[in-house]
Amino acid sequence: MADRTLQSAAVMAAGTVLSRLLGFVRISLLAAAIGVSLRADIFTVANTIPNSLYILLAGGVFNTVLVPQLVRAIKEHEDGGKDFTNRLLTAGFVILAVLTTACVLLAPFIANLYMPEELQSPAMAAERADVLFFVQLCLPQIFFYGAFVLVGQVLNANRRFGPMMWAPIANNIVACLSIVGFMLIYGVGGEPATYTTDEQLLLGLGHTLGIAVQLLVLLPYLNATGHPYRPKFGLRNTGLGRTAKLGVWTLLFVAVNQVTLVVVTKLALAGTAGADADDAAQAGLFAYTTAMLIILVPHGIVTVSLATAALPQMSSLAADQDMAEVARVSARSIRQTLAVVVPAAAAMFAFAGPITSVIAEYGAARGKTELMGFTLMALALGLVPFTVQYFQLRTFYSLEDTRTPFFIQCGIAALNISGALIGVRVILSDLRYSGVALGAAWSLTYLVGVLLSRAALSRRVPSVHGAGFALPMLAMIIAAATGAAVGWAGLRLLGMVTDWSGPLTSALELAIAGLLMLPVYVAVARVLRIHEVTDLVTMVTSRLRRR
Repeated sequence: MADRTLQSAAVMAAGTVLSRLLGFVRISLLAAAIGVSLRADIFTVANTIPNSLYILLAGGVFNTVLVPQLVRAIKEHEDGGKDFTNRLLTAGFVILAVLTTACVLLAPFIANLYMPEELQSPAMAAERADVLFFVQLCLPQIFFYGAFVLVGQVLNANRRFGPMMWAPIANNIVACLSIVGFMLIYGVGGEPATYTTDEQLLLGLGHTLGIAVQLLVLLPYLNATGHPYRPKFGLRNTGLGRTAKLGVWTLLFVAVNQVTLVVVTKLALAGTAGADADDAAQAGLFAYTTAMLIILVPHGIVTVSLATAALPQMSSLAADQDMAEVARVSARSIRQTLAVVVPAAAAMFAFAGPITSVIAEYGAARGKTELMGFTLMALALGLVPFTVQYFQLRTFYSLEDTRTPFFIQCGIAALNISGALIGVRVILSDLRYSGVALGAAWSLTYLVGVLLSRAALSRRVPSVHGAGFALPMLAMIIAAATGAAVGWAGLRLLGMVTDWSGPLTSALELAIAGLLMLPVYVAVARVLRIHEVTDLVTMVTSRLRRR
């Protein structure tokens, strides 16, 4: 079963790797086209809102409680869950259509929620108008995001994990084409901060079309599962009442998250709206979201893949009341994930400057990514606890417990909001560093959050042999820190004899740092007997030999 989980995770990871690479191509193109200051933040906030609203209004239910319910229906219903699936999809599509329409009608109110006080001045009227129009163009993405996840969860419940991870590639291709078209027609630059209507139409509709194409890619795979979609209305006698009951707590969970996101977005946007336009480097919303995307690369490739593959297995074990095995599967998945995530976090902290240079220092953003690098360093400190927290929440969901995660998230949200407000509005004297302060608040939040979740989970899942991860995690941190220190020292020595700059130089620096860091990490891991690392190295080298 463990091998099957790893194989499924590998398929998902392969699709996610390519999707993430194309996602960073999109970021590079966007930075080159519109820079990293207020002009970039205006589009970024509008393109972020639809996904946030989808998560708030429906995504929590779609992303968490549906898989256990679908697995149960497939396992217990005489028709293999076909009727349940059709009714679920139909109800979901109708709800999404209604919610999307309502959001489009409420676009001015929604846009205003995300604007900081720095953007409310009369002098910023043109910038506010740009935000509103971009929001109106992007809000239809809510339906396509929701339908994509809904269909994807049906595929996941049927153990068809690959398509959902590969489909975003199509989205990124369409978005990249829209940005390339933007540069060919309107050129490269970051001034003025405002946009023309044609520029907004090309960027806004291009990104919305990408989300629609992402959904369309999944539909043929739905038929291939043996569950071809046939619209069917009516929710009685389907067990969906149980799903709705479970979803109430999940909806409250994501509502708390979205309140946090609104606060963080406004504070990040203040970093560019309130900064001097002549400042070369600014860590506002675009810098913060780009650094967060970098942080989420190992999360998306490894953590999400393993957690998605493990959730149906843990749900099935929980349904059979085998709590000891639930604990082992959860802990094993955490250890396997941390074997990659821990060195990734160490590398992001040690080599943040070259990383952000490679990704975003082009065109209008040339020479303006220094504070983005500092933001990445602050976020890297929280990647490991964030990863553990993600798995612990999935363990709760496999037990069909959505109530406990809600209360834990209330504490996490309160700490994150407090830390963000204090960091930006009290501690900072220069709003250009908003992204850095927000990154530090995020990291501190998840360090506390993982401790809260661990304490709550220990009362539900027994402590059994093979279900621990704290000591292996500590050993991985020691190995990764040693490797990163060697790589950092090597780059400092290189800097003493060279005076290179730019993305190509940064790419070379990262290659050198990786060649120095990885062997040290593996060697120290072997000395410390970290089996997950040595097993991973053995698997990779054996496959390379076969090829």
